[in-house]
Amino acid sequence: MHDSHIRPPRSHRRRSDLPDADRSREPPDRAPQRDPIREWREGYARLLLKIDFKPLSQAPFRASVTSIFDELRIMRTVLSPGITFRDEELVRDGDTSSWLLIAQSPGLEFDHRGRNLRLGCGDATVMRVCETGSMGSSRSFGYLGVMIPPEVNARLACPDDAVMRRLPARSEGMQLLRAYIHALEKGHFNTWRDGRETIRQHVIDLIALAIAPRGAVGESGLSAVQAARRAALLEYVATHFQDPELDVSTVARSQGISPRYLHRLIETTGSSFTAHVTELRLQRAFALLTEACQGEKRIADVALEAGFSDISHFNRLFRARFGDTPSGVRTRVSGHSPGLVRNGVLLSA
Repeated sequence: MHDSHIRPPRSHRRRSDLPDADRSREPPDRAPQRDPIREWREGYARLLLKIDFKPLSQAPFRASVTSIFDELRIMRTVLSPGITFRDEELVRDGDTSSWLLIAQSPGLEFDHRGRNLRLGCGDATVMRVCETGSMGSSRSFGYLGVMIPPEVNARLACPDDAVMRRLPARSEGMQLLRAYIHALEKGHFNTWRDGRETIRQHVIDLIALAIAPRGAVGESGLSAVQAARRAALLEYVATHFQDPELDVSTVARSQGISPRYLHRLIETTGSSFTAHVTELRLQRAFALLTEACQGEKRIADVALEAGFSDISHFNRLFRARFGDTPSGVRTRVSGHSPGLVRNGVLLSA
């Protein structure tokens, strides 16, 4: 599992590796066959990521590594079936850091310090980079990797206690950390406005809560918790605003917080819950009205699909927001190129 060299199949060997007899039978104009796994391992994984990879199936090789936040080396990795590992050669690189690894697919197997661990989607564990270890799956898999900075270890009574311990996906700390990273990945935090150092500190605080929770987090006033909860509730609203029954109580209940705390979190964005939901619904209605394929849909149906249950209320809000009635916008856009609509505004011809 931890071999530093994986001998490629005969058909994938480089031309220089073939015996003379085999090379003599090669067609003179035949180009050497590429080995994408070997190229990725030797040219990227071992060289830059300081890991190696062993395939577990004949499935087409796939590897994707996306950087989310460089300061803490937060990365999303997706790989085809196989095992990623650090062997004896790699652990001699002098790196003594620890990593929090969050499974993004079910059944992810970990082997480290002579122990085995199987994680479900959203579960996490800690591994020490200076020791050999592996993780992988017989199916395509993904994970989030977060380097644990020294500040986190300084807060823990015994940092090693977290190594190869299952950190459940449903724990409050893990949910908040995942919500924050998800928002960071989607660009919901303006790194110039919020400051990259502030974001770094938020992640550190949330890692500490995920690894060593001290009771219920609840409606904490900690900046990192508020940022994570705000990101989670805004994401929930963004995927549920088309439900006419959506209200503060429903969202608060889904997030495990009180309506009062929810209002406080939303107000930090400079808006209110009602104004935020209304804007999302109006933008959705505008998009439906300006899509050529929606030309036959009734205005009442557009309003309902966007989340409005009262057509008269919808018409008033729409006109106040866009300066025209829904039918007026549809009529105007029908004579223009769709490219003349930008961010909910019908541009002049």
